[in-house]
Amino acid sequence: MKSILRFAILSAILLGAAVIPARADSGATLSYDLSGPISASWTMSQNPTVLFPESGIAFLVNVPDLVVGGSSTPDFIAFFNLEGDEGGLNSATDAIPDFTGPQLYTGNENNPTMLTGNFDLFNAVNGGTEVLTVKVVPEPGTLLFLSTGILLIAWKRKGAPAPVR
Repeated sequence: MKSILRFAILSAILLGAAVIPARADSGATLSYDLSGPISASWTMSQNPTVLFPESGIAFLVNVPDLVVGGSSTPDFIAFFNLEGDEGGLNSATDAIPDFTGPQLYTGNENNPTMLTGNFDLFNAVNGGTEVLTVKVVPEPGTLLFLSTGILLIAWKRKGAPAPVR
């Protein structure tokens, strides 16, 4: 009877977590890490809220958690479109200088979808190449379901009889 009650309580918790509304942003949260002589990191939505889009040219995104060289530097980052499949980025205050390389988003400047992966970017200031790594940040709900599953497996194995040999 106790195990049925535990199962019912756990089921109710999981059902409650499943109906929690999603965030207003669409798309996953992405983490950005720029490595090289200039180190920077920030997070933003895969489908960010765009500021000042210029069709075919660029758009700005507010990045309140930007860290450059270990210092918090809230700023706006511009993602731009060059000829062909080329693109780039920079920050409004030049904390991040002009970087050019492969396009970092698909869609148009009014409604971009940011890409994930590793991007080699050319630093226009020092002429070097730096790597921008963009990856998906696991959502809290995903981590909740993963940890719940692991706990259920451990709990079930603890109560299981030892194998007969």
